[in-house]
Amino acid sequence: MSMSISAEDPAVFAPKDTGRFPWRASIGQFFGTIGWYAPFFGISAILLPAKIEMIDPAQKVSLVASATTVTMVIAIFAGVIFGALSDMTRSRFGARTPWVIGGGIAATICLIVFALSNDTVIAMGAWFIYVAWYNAIMAAGMAWMPDLIPVKYRGSASAMFGVATEIGLNGAQSLASLFITNVPRGVFALLILADVCLIAAVVICKEPSNKDVPREKFTLSGFRKFMPPRHAGRDYWFAAFARMMYMMPGGIGTYRLYTLTDYMHVSKAAAAGWMSLMALLSLILALVAAAISGPIADKFHTIKIPCVIAVFLVGLPCWLPFFIPTPLMYTIYVMLSGLGGGIFVALDQALMTSVLPNQKEAAKDLAFLNVAGTIGQMLAPIIAAVVIGWFGYQGLFPMGFIILSLAAISIFGVKRVK
Repeated sequence: MSMSISAEDPAVFAPKDTGRFPWRASIGQFFGTIGWYAPFFGISAILLPAKIEMIDPAQKVSLVASATTVTMVIAIFAGVIFGALSDMTRSRFGARTPWVIGGGIAATICLIVFALSNDTVIAMGAWFIYVAWYNAIMAAGMAWMPDLIPVKYRGSASAMFGVATEIGLNGAQSLASLFITNVPRGVFALLILADVCLIAAVVICKEPSNKDVPREKFTLSGFRKFMPPRHAGRDYWFAAFARMMYMMPGGIGTYRLYTLTDYMHVSKAAAAGWMSLMALLSLILALVAAAISGPIADKFHTIKIPCVIAVFLVGLPCWLPFFIPTPLMYTIYVMLSGLGGGIFVALDQALMTSVLPNQKEAAKDLAFLNVAGTIGQMLAPIIAAVVIGWFGYQGLFPMGFIILSLAAISIFGVKRVK
């Protein structure tokens, strides 16, 4: 007796709980996360400004500002579009793997052109096309969690994602900084790392075929698949607002050098030493926090409370350098922020995948949550500049506390997640 399968049936898309932790999917996403984050963060933060300075030193400031703005705009649209296309994909390799592999090949070609070109237009054009493909890889790869990992294991799986995020972000920037005087070699080093990780991700994950899942007919009304979820519910939008608010105080870090020199009155040489120490301690604490917070969350069956604690761990210490404006207090603040940030990064993905309104459109709906974070990143330096203009550098710290408190309140507003 055959059983008919409807494309509208959420069970078709829901991950099956076998009673064992989904190691393959979790390890696959661990390597995948490093694979898509490492070249983007390593190049955008370190090698892109270095490349621009090499090929057009007279316009470097304006070009870096323009490149950052265009990159963010592309990210907003590309993630959603490619996420929706991934949701509609049917293949023997599943819905996500074709985009991870295909996007990886296209991204590699773009970055090779970027690395070797000495023409501003060609180099920047290659970078912008790469950004679109980077978002295609990320939108598809992030959906492995809601596709393949049952809810009860997502705390631990998200912790692995958090550790990989820290490696892909801070580790890649540390690696890229070794190649500031030789940008092509740095790009190739990051490319090799990324491509090896992406190949390992798809091989280990071994995403099952979804060819048997009925394909919905695309009509004019199908364009809604590229729009925000219409009936997402309050949890989804509270989570989106929380992610946006969490990113907004990022301007504190943007102006860290100026805060140390102009507000705390230390020399540039001393500021460089303090900043190096801050980055190292923050990374160590973030990695430790990310590694242990997921299993703890799974053990106590709660994601929301640790996320709120994490946000307050980032927000409350803002008052330390405000009341005691010394490099030591600033360093302690950054350390505690790293601890809280590690917890949040570890559990953020579990929280976000738990509020998705429609399992079969997971990649697209996750992409809109990523857009919320991108908007927060875009607003961060603007808000910080306004605050500095009105209140001076000391105003950054109360600003951070207020905005992060709003993020914590928003997470409390999520009812579906314990």
